[in-house]
Amino acid sequence: MGEKEFKITLPEKIVETFQLENETDVTLSIVDQKIMIEPKNKLAGNQTISLRWFLVPTIIASVIFLGYLFFGERSQIPLVGALSIANFVLSLGVVSGVFSFLFFFIKGKKNKIISRSQGIYWRNFPTILLSFIVILVFSLLVFFKIMGLVFIGATFDQYTATMLFFVFVGAINYFMIYSALSITPAKLTSLLIFVIIGGVMLAMITNRDHQWWQFNFSFLGTIEAKNSWQFNVTLIFSALLMIALIDSLFVELQKAIPHSKRLTTLRVLLTLTALDLGAVGLFPYTETGPFQGVHNLVAEYLVYLIIILIVGIKWFLPNVTKEFLTISYLIAATLVVVSVLFQVVGYLSLTAFELIAFMLAFSWVVLLLQNLRKLAQNLTNTFQVRLKSVSLEDLDDSHETEAELK
Repeated sequence: MGEKEFKITLPEKIVETFQLENETDVTLSIVDQKIMIEPKNKLAGNQTISLRWFLVPTIIASVIFLGYLFFGERSQIPLVGALSIANFVLSLGVVSGVFSFLFFFIKGKKNKIISRSQGIYWRNFPTILLSFIVILVFSLLVFFKIMGLVFIGATFDQYTATMLFFVFVGAINYFMIYSALSITPAKLTSLLIFVIIGGVMLAMITNRDHQWWQFNFSFLGTIEAKNSWQFNVTLIFSALLMIALIDSLFVELQKAIPHSKRLTTLRVLLTLTALDLGAVGLFPYTETGPFQGVHNLVAEYLVYLIIILIVGIKWFLPNVTKEFLTISYLIAATLVVVSVLFQVVGYLSLTAFELIAFMLAFSWVVLLLQNLRKLAQNLTNTFQVRLKSVSLEDLDDSHETEAELK
C-alpha cells in the first residue's frame, strides 16, 4: 500500500492530555468514516490493566470462599439458596468489585494510569459508584434467579464450586475495572437509560400479581404495591444520575461559553427537573399522613418543567439542530393530544396516559442531554487543523538539519 507524507499541527491541549513527545508512535484508524488517532500506549494500557489486575481481587475472594468451604466442612454447596454460590458472589464478589472500581477510578483521576474519567468530578463520584452497585446487584439477582430456575437443586463439590465462583467474580471485577477506566459523560447517559428502564421493568415484574396496571403507573411506587421500593429507588437514582450528568456537561459548556445566562437558566431548569423526578420517588402517593398530596404536586411540577423546557429550547440553545427542534415540537404536540384524550375525551385510561407521558418526557430529556453532550464535545474537544503535504525533499532536508544540530 502506497504512503504519502503529510504534516499535522496538534493543539497544545491534545499534546498535554496524552503526554505526547517527539517520535511518539500513534495508531491511525478509520471508524465510521472518521479518522481516529490514538497513542499506542493508550490502547495497550487499559487492556493490560483490565486483564492483569482483575485477577488479583478475584483470586483473593476465591481463596476466602474456598477457606470457608474447608473450615465450614461443607462438601457440597448449592448454586442458589441459603449459603450458596449465589450468596457469596453477591457478597464477596460485589465487595471486591467495589474496591476494584474505587482503586482504578482514583488512580485514573490522579493521572497515575490512563483513563477517560477526567470529565467526571469528585462530587458526582458517590452517585456514579452507587449506580454501578445497583446495576451490578440487580443484574446478579436476575442472573441467579434464571440459573436457579434452569438448574433446580444443583449442588457442587468444593473445587467445582470455587471454579464457578472464580468465573463469576472475575467477570464482576473485569466489568467494574473497565467501567472505572472508561466512564465518560456519554456513558453516564447510557447508565441513566439503563437504570430508569431496568428499574421500572423490575418494578413491573415484581408487582405483576397485583395487576398494578388496573390502577395507574404511579401505583408501582405506593405502599399498596408489592415491593414498591424498586420503583421509588429507581426514580431517586435516576435523579441523582441526571444531576451528575448535567453537572459534567454544563461545566464543559460554560468553559467554552462563559457567563451565558441562557445556559445558566437551562442548567437550573434541568437540575430542578431532576430534583422533581427524585421527589416523585421520595414522596410516594398516599391519601393520609403529613405528605398527603405531595406526590401529585411534584408530579404536576415535573410536567410543567418539561413543557417549559420544550417550549423554550429554541431560546436556551439558539444553535440547536432543526431535527431536534422538530422532534421537540412533535413530542410537545403529542403530549397535548394525549392530555386531551385523557382529560377531555376520556379515551385513554390513567395507566395509559401516565405511561405514554412518562415515556415521551423521558425520551425528550435523554435526547436533550445527548445534544448537550455533542455540543460540549464540539466546543471543547473538537479542533480544526490543516493537513500539509510534505515532499520527500523536505523530509530529507529536515533530517539533515537534525543531524547537523546533533
